[in-house]
Amino acid sequence: MNQTIQILGKGVALILLLACVLSSIILGRSLQQMRKDQEGILVKGVAEMEIVSDLAMWNSSISIRSLDLAQGYALLGEQTQQALDYLKDQGIEETQIELATISVSTSYKRDARGAQTSEIDHYSLSQRITVESTDVALIKQLSKDASILISRGLGFASYAPDFYFTGLEPLKLDLLEQASANARLRADRLATSTGSRVKGTPVPLHRQRSTLVRAARPWPCLLEDGSRVPSSTTAT
Repeated sequence: MNQTIQILGKGVALILLLACVLSSIILGRSLQQMRKDQEGILVKGVAEMEIVSDLAMWNSSISIRSLDLAQGYALLGEQTQQALDYLKDQGIEETQIELATISVSTSYKRDARGAQTSEIDHYSLSQRITVESTDVALIKQLSKDASILISRGLGFASYAPDFYFTGLEPLKLDLLEQASANARLRADRLATSTGSRVKGTPVPLHRQRSTLVRAARPWPCLLEDGSRVPSSTTAT
């Protein structure tokens, strides 16, 4: 009986010893592979292309003050119509103009101590006008000539126009292909200079992360799906 127990004990000990040896071998190989992986360098490619904006959006507004709300609405309507007539005379079509909802705020008088009273001082009314056109040069010029409307007595305010590029989507595949080729070229040169070798396969085009689209001017881009991104951006 004791001899049987001793034999079983030796067998269990042998199995445990073999398990420890195998675990050590597996762990050692894993650590060696990790060190090899850490020694590698991931190379990313870059592709550049100059683009020119093909869409412009210009925001402006007309603001007035009035003691009477009804008179304020009437005056704002007159000045807005004058501004619209001017834009149409300059070549802007009615379909390219969008009027926002009129904004109205009420200002109250203050007493000698500076506290607000319930007595109305005046009304402030504002009308925002947005013009969107593919004639980029015309929009740029209109924004510069905004002082013409101001000189006519309109409470006109002009904001810097925004310029967009709508053709980015068709260019993505070409840019990604160029970025992939550039990454391979960089990797080959780096391997040659260091006496190493290029390992692995190029990242699929749809997973490239280093494509740079650079605009001729610092204008944002408008993607076909309606989202906007800066024209100088890294495509992911």
